[in-house]
Amino acid sequence: MPPETIACHSPNYFLDKNSILVYSMPVAKEPMTETATRDLFPGALEMMILESLRRQPAHGYALVQHIQQRSNNLLQVEEGSLYPALQRLLKAKLVKAEWGVSSTHRRVRTYHITALGLRHLEQQISSFERMFEGITLVLNPAKSPAS
Repeated sequence: MPPETIACHSPNYFLDKNSILVYSMPVAKEPMTETATRDLFPGALEMMILESLRRQPAHGYALVQHIQQRSNNLLQVEEGSLYPALQRLLKAKLVKAEWGVSSTHRRVRTYHITALGLRHLEQQISSFERMFEGITLVLNPAKSPAS
């Protein structure tokens, strides 16, 4: 079901299924600038979700807030990315979920990391650190070991 567009406003604003106002940044047709959106590498969102859940179980909105706060607002996770990622993690048995009631008396699904999810997260962090080290060496050749 497509989001409803708010009349008389910019087409970049719409109401989501919970009637929350969402801003959608237009897709840049020029090279990426500081203000353009940035795509994450494959698996990055899942890794951040698992790390967030390692700290404590959470529902979807709390995960979005945690990632946003921990990244100093550099990363914005939208529902359209978060919930499919959570479904992939559930299917892979890296997280489990249970229904409950929030402090505002709303029905929420709380996600917990599993033992398999913890092992997977450790492997992903190790792989990411190696990849980041390689990228850093390419971008900063002065720090590369002498050839």
